[in-house]
Amino acid sequence: MLRMFAIVLLAATAVAQDNFPPPVSPTSNPQTPAKVLLGMALFFEEQLSSTSTVACATCHDFATGGADPRTRESLDPGPDGVFGTGDDRHGSPGIVSIAADGLAMPSASHGFAANITLRRSPTVLNTGYHPRLGYDGSKTSLEQLIAVPPVHTVEMAQAGRTWTDVCNKIAAARPLVLAYNLPARLQLFVGGHSYPSLFQIAFGSTAVTQQRVVDAIACYLRTLNTDQSKWDLVQAGQAQLTPEEQLGLQLWSSPANGATSCKTCHGDFEARVQFEGPIVGQMTVALTGPYGAPVPTRLLFHNLGIRPIADDPGRQSVTGSSLDGGKFRVASLRNVELTGPYFHNGSAATLHDVVDYYDRGGDFHVNQASSLTSRGYAQFEKDALVALLRTLTDPRVAAGAPPFDRPVLGIGSTHHTMSFWDSETTASGSLVAEAPFAPLLGESRFQFTLTGVTPGVPAILLLDVSLGSEPLGYNVILSGTPAFQMHYAGLAQPMPGGAGGFARAPVPLPAVPELSGIIAFAQWAVLEPSSQWPVASSNVLYVPLL
Repeated sequence: MLRMFAIVLLAATAVAQDNFPPPVSPTSNPQTPAKVLLGMALFFEEQLSSTSTVACATCHDFATGGADPRTRESLDPGPDGVFGTGDDRHGSPGIVSIAADGLAMPSASHGFAANITLRRSPTVLNTGYHPRLGYDGSKTSLEQLIAVPPVHTVEMAQAGRTWTDVCNKIAAARPLVLAYNLPARLQLFVGGHSYPSLFQIAFGSTAVTQQRVVDAIACYLRTLNTDQSKWDLVQAGQAQLTPEEQLGLQLWSSPANGATSCKTCHGDFEARVQFEGPIVGQMTVALTGPYGAPVPTRLLFHNLGIRPIADDPGRQSVTGSSLDGGKFRVASLRNVELTGPYFHNGSAATLHDVVDYYDRGGDFHVNQASSLTSRGYAQFEKDALVALLRTLTDPRVAAGAPPFDRPVLGIGSTHHTMSFWDSETTASGSLVAEAPFAPLLGESRFQFTLTGVTPGVPAILLLDVSLGSEPLGYNVILSGTPAFQMHYAGLAQPMPGGAGGFARAPVPLPAVPELSGIIAFAQWAVLEPSSQWPVASSNVLYVPLL
């Protein structure tokens, strides 16, 4: 057993970096193979959230370059409240609003759907090199950044959640019970262990603490470095740029029509990356070797004119200075081919859209960077710039090859509640049944919610462990087997803002292992007519007890 475990720990560091050095770890959190594997488990652990529905990896998907693929469509109408306008936001879905007592709270704008972050999730790849993290640069280390989401009430936390609550939950959780298809190194590390025993392996004692959770995830993130792109191979003499890519590099390095060159702010194509790594927004430092000293100062933050400052003040929200209005951190362009949509608000769908944006010199010019003006590129020049940017893609990322190997998260799969069957529509809207918590045995806060019902109308929750082949009664499809139950949830309450009503039904799940594997089904019936029936019913929820 000890020999097998040693093999697993060695596998955690088996993927060497060849084309630039690994990031430097703080002395307070040195890299170890065991911490890397524990951090990997925690990064993919949906039970890190209050509802057990969101992991770090939910918003940072390696298949899309470590960013959030769910933000390709607008999920928030922005300040004007209207979808399809320029201020739409492409933030990342977090969790439903959960009150301190554990009850889900509906929103006037999106009911019991997940809340949306202000800005789209940036990539986590290569972040060990970055001296400023977050779009506004408010965090200066991975450890500082990682401490936020588990207690953030949009991203992962119910109201009033503390890190003590987080650690207590992780200590009692079955590691990665919701995920499946675990990579071999993670399966071998986690298999048969509790989280306290995994912390014992990584830290020498079973205590699950905030610092240890944060340190382990940070150690894992510092292994996610993409040094196998075509550009890296070119620098190592193992590949050559095409003529189009060479033209792109020439354009990248040259001012255009009075506008500053791309390389002034983005250092991704600098040769010194081979010796330093892909440092973003590095300030003046003394360097040794062929690149001399000092390196010219590279500004960290710019207002690109993406949206009016009132939409999002950017860096100003950190410094308080109006001079920072609308400024956001310079982005890393590694794997940018995979990470669309682009900019902090997801307003550019493709790389060609991004190049078009810079070519016209931005859209909003109050406090905009003075050197960001129109460029006058021809179409073939724009194509060449895009071709160059694609040379920064590490093929291992989208392929899921180590160190970017990953399990499949439970959310959206048969390991979580799923919806099927059409809802009926009442005078107040479509009846939408949801379950904001994962169906884990022992989850005392598990509940079902309903929107689209008229306030004051009786709402009844129907539960069963099978489905009938024919509708029962009117449009209710549960079968009426001996396991069939009805729970009267009371009269529907008015939604915040007065648009329709909602109902909730707490159904605590007992901590009875014998129930594991049972599939339950839930559906709401409301005592008001739909367009087709005198009694309206919702969609059906598939609830796998785990």
